[in-house]
Amino acid sequence: MTSSCDRAVSITVNYVIALGITAVLISGLLVGAGGYVENQREQVVREELDVVAEQLAAGIADADRLSESQARSRSVRVGVDLPERVAGESYRIYVRQVSDPADQPARHELTLRPSRSDVSVTLTVSTTVGIEDGSVTGGWTAVRLDTSGPDPTLVVADGDAEASLSLTGPTEGALEG
Repeated sequence: MTSSCDRAVSITVNYVIALGITAVLISGLLVGAGGYVENQREQVVREELDVVAEQLAAGIADADRLSESQARSRSVRVGVDLPERVAGESYRIYVRQVSDPADQPARHELTLRPSRSDVSVTLTVSTTVGIEDGSVTGGWTAVRLDTSGPDPTLVVADGDAEASLSLTGPTEGALEG
């Protein structure tokens, strides 16, 4: 015969084992779900940066088209309304010229990097007017034509929401002379 003391130990041991198995299963689920959530967050950041890069590329293309005609006598500035943050974090835009073949449009890389994530998105754009290398933070961005040097270049700079688009033609005196 078994004593009642043995039964009490058996119930306690079964209870401890069940709690241990439950704890292992729950911690495994939490670790797995944490990795899944992090992967989803990185995917969201990447998708948002893709959209932002396309918006900036469209603004650069607009400025390039506007500056193509009579680049030396026009002032061109195109404002691009980009979000200040993607997935809750700020980001930076880097513009870098890529070596381009002779007699071809200039090619530039737009690289967007968030401040806290390891995710980055790079988009290549082609322009007839060169773009000055540099970087800006996310938010209102201006693409303007700089005609002060020997060749006109586009400059991507921090923008002003009040001056989103401007075109000015040559002055009256320049047309007569």
